Amino acid sequence: MKNRRAFTLIEVLFAAGVIVVAILPLLWMTKYSNQNSMDAYYELLGMTLAKEPIVIFQALGYNALALNPNVPHPDYPIGEQQVPGDGIKYPVEASAFKRKIQLEMLTSEKAARVTVSVYPSGQSRVSIWTNNNVITMEGLIFQKPR
Repeated sequence: MKNRRAFTLIEVLFAAGVIVVAILPLLWMTKYSNQNSMDAYYELLGMTLAKEPIVIFQALGYNALALNPNVPHPDYPIGEQQVPGDGIKYPVEASAFKRKIQLEMLTSEKAARVTVSVYPSGQSRVSIWTNNNVITMEGLIFQKPR
């Protein structure tokens, strides 16, 4: 029995420690990679939700906005509303956002300023994953020259 070689407890513990030290950085890297990917996804979704009303109002034009500045489009009411997550027009995660649309008519310049702010609504997974609390975009819509 004396000629048989086996691993001692100290050798096993040392090998386990080396393995743990080698694997921990990989686990941390995976965690931060996932966190940054989710942050980028939600930030892109928030930017898309902020840009959408601006593009719609630009398509309507200044004259249509000047005629009815309180309700320029029924799907994009002025003020704050919850973004629907119907799955067809928006992804399901969009329902975790609120959107505030402001329309300011600049009559001296014959222009309209559209300001859209998008932010997580309440304590949702979006507020956990994102680094930005509010995404704000602005657009100017000028009257077309005749």
